[in-house]
Amino acid sequence: MWPSWQNGVLRLFGGLLLMLGGLSVASAAPPDSAAFDAGRAAFPVHFGDTEVTHRIMAVTTMPDTTVRIKVSPDALPGRYRIDAPTPVVDRRSGPSWRFTAPSAPGLYPLVVTNTASGATVQLQVFVLAPWDHEGRRLNGYRLGRYERTPRNGRAVYEPPAGFVEVTAGNKDARVSPHFRLDQFLCKQTEATPQYALVRPRLLRHLEQVLAAVNAQGHAVPTLHVMSGYRTPYYNRKIGNTTEYSRHLYGDAADVYVDADGDRWMDDLTGDGRTTRADARYLADIVRDLPTPGDDQFRGGLSVYGATAQHGPFVHLDLRGRRVRW
Repeated sequence: MWPSWQNGVLRLFGGLLLMLGGLSVASAAPPDSAAFDAGRAAFPVHFGDTEVTHRIMAVTTMPDTTVRIKVSPDALPGRYRIDAPTPVVDRRSGPSWRFTAPSAPGLYPLVVTNTASGATVQLQVFVLAPWDHEGRRLNGYRLGRYERTPRNGRAVYEPPAGFVEVTAGNKDARVSPHFRLDQFLCKQTEATPQYALVRPRLLRHLEQVLAAVNAQGHAVPTLHVMSGYRTPYYNRKIGNTTEYSRHLYGDAADVYVDADGDRWMDDLTGDGRTTRADARYLADIVRDLPTPGDDQFRGGLSVYGATAQHGPFVHLDLRGRRVRW
């Protein structure tokens, strides 16, 4: 730090230079939020009932099922083609195709291309590993017990029919422009294979939260996901007695901003400290953004302060109704 008298001399000297038309003393420019690429698609694509609005996005389906893929009518003019690693797509009716999922769970990328502009949308199709709810393990991986009766009869609390099979080969796969599959995995083991859930609507919402954070001048390539999917077994193991936690259903995330990679919330408010106020700052951004398909944020939202184990963070989920705690 400069002594105060030297700071005064520097300010006076800078002012004289400016008056004389010489060099000026300027403050550091804020991060260039325009440099952030939000990864938005040049044209939207529908995978079944899921609308994909980013250039890369994870979507899911069960084995041996047929899903319609179509380019929206208001898409870029031009012809479209679809490329797949295996012959599972009926290419005769583009810009609408039928995708028949293979029997084997795994990642099957599909790329839709506008041949006039060269713009693409990559669908990261995860064919899920089926689960019959009878056992508490899937191929040896411990899941635990889901509640059989959906909470208040709501479909979002139905037990999952299948899970993403996570292997050493796909755990680093992109699930959206700025997030990878391994950011959402349950922390009960590092070994593979393991099983997880991550919903496209959650990814789409996290992408728009990230874009809004960058627009506020905080240059960050992704959000740190402290907790994404949790198995019922692991959820109980860490002392969470919420039997219908949205983490169990793949549409919840505990997140914070960590541009410097120190695994701690950044100072978003600019007060020189990292406190609960920084989590509130992030929560305000989340609250102001509508959930996909809605006119406002419809989901769970809460701010948590620091403990000895972690810094402040924000919980958000897409349960479909407004809940705060």
